[in-house]
Parts: sequence; structure tokens; C-alpha cells
Amino acid sequence: MHGNLAPSAGRLTAILLSLGVALIACTPASSEPAASNGGPGSSVAASVAQSGSPGEVTVEGSLTSSGLYDATWTWEAGLQAGPGVEGISLISDKGTFANIQVLDEGSITFTSGAPELSGNATYEGTGAQVQIKDNVPCGFTLDNDVTGSTDGAVLHLKGTLTISGGFFNC
Repeated sequence: MHGNLAPSAGRLTAILLSLGVALIACTPASSEPAASNGGPGSSVAASVAQSGSPGEVTVEGSLTSSGLYDATWTWEAGLQAGPGVEGISLISDKGTFANIQVLDEGSITFTSGAPELSGNATYEGTGAQVQIKDNVPCGFTLDNDVTGSTDGAVLHLKGTLTISGGFFNC
């Protein structure tokens, strides 16, 4: 016999916690609108869109990442789509997920579960060109480097995303 092969309580807890984090990172956000005070960088409305219904939110455009991870990122119906801190959830042409948050002053936060990006690493930068309509950031254009918060690695993001429908009229 090989002895007791059952994981210890601590290992079991760590395994379950890791699985929970992975599931949360790959699960689309709730379709409930987010509460907000409407201030700069806030999420005035967040909606999960089902393409084709009038008044529902959609995201048009794409981003490419290069350097550490070469991929094209797009939004698909059912993924989170909100301005500012709510962020836009994206899927890459390689099947990995990410979330990008761009605030009205141009700050960028990009988080992805892609293994090549150290799994759920956060990359931050500034200088996004933000489109604002009715005091709400509703689109942005990037050609910016973002830097990993844990390892200082640089990822380049380029492209345009525009949120429309619902409360957004970009």
C-alpha cells in the first residue's frame, strides 16, 4: 500500500478555492444592472446583451494584444459589457478570457486568465482615448502598453471597442 493518499484538509481547501477562482474568472457576469451614482469612471448601467433585441447592450470592435501574448480579443453576446469599472469581458481567438476596464480619464486595467499571462495577472496603463457620451464612457481606442502589476512585464494593447444600446448611444 502507498499509505494515506487522501489530501489534507488544507490541500483540499486550496484545491477547491483554486477551482472556485477559475470558475468565477470564466463565468459571465450577472444580467442585473449595477447600481451607480453616475460619477466619472462609474458604471451607470451594466447589461448582458443578447444580440438582436432592441435596446440591449452590444460591444463592437476588437483589441489585439502583442508581446507577451499575441491574440485578438472580441466581445460576444452573453459576456459582461459595462463602462468604466464594470468592464468589458472579452474572449480571444485562442479561447482565453479577459476583462478590460477603461475609465474616463484614460486609465486601463486588463486582466486575463491566459496561462501565458501568469493566469489572472493584472496589467495597468494610461493614455486610452475615451469616447464619452452623456457623461458616460461608452467607447475607447487603445494603442498602449500596459504593465503587469506583479512582474513588471509589458503587454501591448491596440484597437477600439464601442458599447451601444441600452443607455449607451455612442
